[in-house]
Amino acid sequence: MLGVTATPNDADQRRAARRRHLQQRQTLVFGGLITVLAVVGLVSTAMWTGLLPAPFAREFSTAEPSDANLAIPCVPADATPVAFSEITANVYNGTDRNGLAASSADSLTQVGVVVNQQANWPQGAYSGVVQVVVGPLGVTSGYTVARLFPSAVVSLDTSRTDETVDVVLGATYEAMLSADEIAALDPAAPLASPEGCTPVDAPAGDGAAA
Repeated sequence: MLGVTATPNDADQRRAARRRHLQQRQTLVFGGLITVLAVVGLVSTAMWTGLLPAPFAREFSTAEPSDANLAIPCVPADATPVAFSEITANVYNGTDRNGLAASSADSLTQVGVVVNQQANWPQGAYSGVVQVVVGPLGVTSGYTVARLFPSAVVSLDTSRTDETVDVVLGATYEAMLSADEIAALDPAAPLASPEGCTPVDAPAGDGAAA
């Protein structure tokens, strides 16, 4: 009929209303996500730069040592150093300093020690200088390696059944002896036991000299 203007039907109106409602929800959801991400980014940046304290920060912790690791073994009577080439060692980083185990493993390799592996200390952190962990068979090897590290402490792990030595680098560790200092070590000088050490009945095959 002439003079009559066409208007959308009810179905078209409902579809248009749904589209508007969907667009509004999408705008609200995406706007909220962007806002949350922006806030998280700002807070993370503030904690990273030290402007805000981290709510879940925890100090680099040290695992409780076992009774075996607290024991300091005595060197076998009249024992002399083992040849470095006959010693196998694992080198562990007990600090939060990157690359410490790798660099120390390289230094040990240069003097002839066979490095089996290098990694972070599985028990966490070590607050001392250097801890050399050995089994009953590796006491002499452990004290031989300990000569390379000033203030190193040798600890006994009675469950260990081989001669492998673990070198654990601690928070106050600085460096191994220099090449000149190592060259000056007397390879035939008897190894000395520290005061208060625990005698070890090592099976035959320990690195001690007869």
